[in-house]
Amino acid sequence: MGASSRMSGAIKSVADLIATGLVRDDAALETVAQKYAAGITPDVLALIDKTDPDNPIARQFVASPQELVSMPEERVDPIGDLSHSSVEGIVHRYPDRVLLKAVDVCPVCCQFCFRRKMVGPQGLRTMMISRCWRR
Repeated sequence: MGASSRMSGAIKSVADLIATGLVRDDAALETVAQKYAAGITPDVLALIDKTDPDNPIARQFVASPQELVSMPEERVDPIGDLSHSSVEGIVHRYPDRVLLKAVDVCPVCCQFCFRRKMVGPQGLRTMMISRCWRR
């Protein structure tokens, strides 16, 4: 089965979250979606118990207005990638290693992911592949 057929039925918006019964209609979720991407694959969706409001899998992948709450001690870049990125899409934290952030999309948008701020609508930049390939 190809990736595109596996992704049919994927959740990619607040409307999809509401339609599948994962959340109630909530205007605050639209605000979350303006900042962070929504994404749940059919495989992950199948693992979520929609009857359990505290389902641990849902809490990892379903958007929540609580995501917009930040504390004064929180940092914009908690793991320090920006200070080690002299070029968009490349993190050079260690002398003998480079992390290449080649894409800014992800089929599942995890609430805990370090790339989360990168894949959203206001995401940090990744390496622009079109700039790397010259014809």
